[in-house]
Amino acid sequence: GKEVSQSSADILVVDVGVSEYGDKENSDLAEKFGAKTDDFPQFRLFKKGTTEPVKYSGKTTKDDLMRYVQTEAGVWVGLAGQVKEFDALAKQFIGGDAAAAKAAAQTAAAAASENDAESAKYYCKVMEKGSGDPAAFVKKEATRLEKMLADGSVKATKKEQFGRRLNILSSFA
Repeated sequence: GKEVSQSSADILVVDVGVSEYGDKENSDLAEKFGAKTDDFPQFRLFKKGTTEPVKYSGKTTKDDLMRYVQTEAGVWVGLAGQVKEFDALAKQFIGGDAAAAKAAAQTAAAAASENDAESAKYYCKVMEKGSGDPAAFVKKEATRLEKMLADGSVKATKKEQFGRRLNILSSFA
């Protein structure tokens, strides 16, 4: 298999193919990290400064993988619905400076562009409703949205909105 990579200043993504026959390309890597071909595809995250990877075991959709990388590696990817300025405020909110973050988010939301208005409103809503126990609220809201995404009767436009909201919630992790 050929290796495919993509990088930015903050992250390098590499696809490593493993062959069981012929010259058994990359079988040494598979063995080193305990990757069995029956379990493919597998995803591993090597955090900066570490040599042991974290094995990913969540859903393998693009958004789920990107939310995981963004949360675990601390790299801002900019998923659908996310706004960098508000993501920084979400981190501030979770980090303990909730009142200042909430006030700054409300001010920024009032000045948000038309494109960011819906997202800005949702960041503010999460900060408002999550004031008591942010982590518990975010978990409960994410579970609620995932349940609605799995519901076959929900319209595609609503599912897109729920996906954007899940992306925003991951900013609060």
